[in-house]
Amino acid sequence: MRSPKAALPRIVWLSHRVVIAGTLALLVAACSTSAATPSVAPTASPDVSVPPTPIVIYVTPTPGPTDTPAATPTVAPTAPPVVTAPPVVKTAPPAATPKPTPTPPPALSIGLCTGAQLTLSISSWVGDPNADPVYAHVTLTNASSASCNIRGSSEAQILNSSGVVIADAGSSAATVKNTDLVYVLAPSGVIYTIVQWGNWCKAAPAQNLKVAMVEPFGLGRIVAPAIGVAKVPSCSASASATTVSSEAWLP
Repeated sequence: MRSPKAALPRIVWLSHRVVIAGTLALLVAACSTSAATPSVAPTASPDVSVPPTPIVIYVTPTPGPTDTPAATPTVAPTAPPVVTAPPVVKTAPPAATPKPTPTPPPALSIGLCTGAQLTLSISSWVGDPNADPVYAHVTLTNASSASCNIRGSSEAQILNSSGVVIADAGSSAATVKNTDLVYVLAPSGVIYTIVQWGNWCKAAPAQNLKVAMVEPFGLGRIVAPAIGVAKVPSCSASASATTVSSEAWLP
């Protein structure tokens, strides 16, 4: 068995080796560090006991083109909105309706009796059985308080019991000619004519038959009431219409 002391030199040697190896490692590391990192000169520590003297630099600003304050744009005052009054619409007054110019009455109508002044009556029906034509004798009376004139012929009509016209002479039958005599019809005065009716080819009309007279120039229409059973003409021409006419008025 070896004594502890006998082993001591080996341990010391090993220790030296370790120390030498460590020192070499440190040197190598130091060299590597010094090569990579530049050395920095030591900075002198400032003397804290003496306060630094402040340096004041006065700079007078010189206005330059860019230092000129931008001019404030002038804002033009906004004019108040113009309020346009609504257009005044002038409504033209309605055109006056022209008054129709009265047509002067024909000279031949002046003084003639109007339908409103007259009354009409049937005096009698005249005709043989199966006769063609038959006749109605009629009387025209001035029922007014003023005298008026009768002249020319009237438009004769035959009416059934309902007042429907079944035979008409036509408006052209109411005529006044220059050659027609003028008859003055005083109040209650009378004048006469004969109505001729022919060729009735239809069923017998409903009785009681009436006679009407239409005056010329639009002066009116007068209807005579029925008197009993009227004569009805026979049919002499089945292809023709019934006919009716009247003579000129005579006193």
